[in-house]
Amino acid sequence: MPPHVQHAKPYRPSTHQLHHMTDQLYRELSQSTLKHWLDDHKVAKKIEHKIQAWAYEAKSNLDQQHPFLEAQYQLEHWLNLNQFSSAQFQQMLEQYQVFNAQLGHPDLTETLRLHAHQNLGSQNQVFNTQTQQLNVQLLKEKWQRKLTQAIADWEFEQLALQRDAFLDEMKDFLATLQKMSKHRESLGLDTGIFIDYSAGKLQLQDVQQFEEWCAYLENDPALLKLCKMIGTAQPSQKRRKALSVREQHDVLEILDTEQVHEEIMGLKLARELSMALPSELALLADPDLDVLFDLKYLESNLMSFNMQGQDQGRVIQDPHYRKQPLGQKGPMVVCLDTSGSMHGHPELIAKAIVLYLATQAMQTKRAMYLINFSTNLTAMNLQHHQALDELIHFLSQSFHGGTDIVPAIEHAVSMLQQPQFQNADVVVISDFIMGQLEDELMAKIQQYKQQGNGFYAVAIGNLRLDHLDEALFDHQWIYQSKTGEVVQVQ
Repeated sequence: MPPHVQHAKPYRPSTHQLHHMTDQLYRELSQSTLKHWLDDHKVAKKIEHKIQAWAYEAKSNLDQQHPFLEAQYQLEHWLNLNQFSSAQFQQMLEQYQVFNAQLGHPDLTETLRLHAHQNLGSQNQVFNTQTQQLNVQLLKEKWQRKLTQAIADWEFEQLALQRDAFLDEMKDFLATLQKMSKHRESLGLDTGIFIDYSAGKLQLQDVQQFEEWCAYLENDPALLKLCKMIGTAQPSQKRRKALSVREQHDVLEILDTEQVHEEIMGLKLARELSMALPSELALLADPDLDVLFDLKYLESNLMSFNMQGQDQGRVIQDPHYRKQPLGQKGPMVVCLDTSGSMHGHPELIAKAIVLYLATQAMQTKRAMYLINFSTNLTAMNLQHHQALDELIHFLSQSFHGGTDIVPAIEHAVSMLQQPQFQNADVVVISDFIMGQLEDELMAKIQQYKQQGNGFYAVAIGNLRLDHLDEALFDHQWIYQSKTGEVVQVQ
């Protein structure tokens, strides 16, 4: 490549071609069996975003990547020359001949080469006749015309290939959306959650796994009811121990109060004679109106001055009081047991429960932290903007080893120290084949329970009630996997 043309502007993909391809995409999607999704506002917006992203990526991929770059730079080098020697003209002819061979076109340069020899006696002699200049200009124009057409043809072919691949991807996306959206009622979700699954790419087995979990929720009303109970449960107050220490602020604060009459702040309706307006007291002077005064006094409707002042007071606060906005659910930490003892239906049921809780959290923007445990554990901080496929991939993991619930609970308790999970409730879903927790860990749990954090147990399997620890959990549910019965342990 000549050094002085390294920064020459490349030929850009045609905007017209891109528009043509995107129009074709819309037409083919509108003619497919999944065309009804184009009427959904959220889906249509998602498809538009995907097509725009595809067009931008396609254009970027085509920039400077066509197979004629060498011929392009060679031509631009000759276009920058105003005078040609015989040797330079012959070099340009040879390069043009190579370019023609690359296109598979016949060699038509021999006539020009012979013409150049007839008009030049020396290779270093410069072309100076009008005929010679026309030959140079003719070759430049033919080269440029063929190069432009060759690049356009190559781009069209590449865009067509990319369009076909992208169209297949879009049809897969809509087909997967069709399958998953059938279960939105059982999960209580809107279409938006399913649209966002496409941040990654779900495989067929992922969709099948998702449908299997949803089938448990759809075919078992008791299980679905249990999921809703877990999601709305509040910490029990029955077993809360009184706090031994209550902190209070020793600094006196200035408080506005109506008990101190320092300044008139306006008017109000009351029955205080000392604050009544003179016009109200004047009613007593008229025998015909004194009955009206009595009625206003009895109904506290005397127009009176509203007096207010300031006083000092001490504010006592319980630092462990859990401030939760009205009607808003707090964060949740969920421990999911995928040990060997949970293998089979218990694990599928447990994952169906977690799927319901997690998708609800995503929809309501409720912070959630998931812990998948056996003897090892893995975790996922579920954000509401994350895609559904990330959640499905996480739930698809299983350890199938021994059961060691202690590390999972320790990790869950440690998460309660994080600002995002300070008011979180902890839910443990397991068969609870476990021993006693250490005193130090139990002490931490009791401390968090006093601060308002809830600890809930969901036992899966045909268990005795004594498997659960009433000192540890506020609410405990047992799902009997054989009968589908849900038992709540008080």
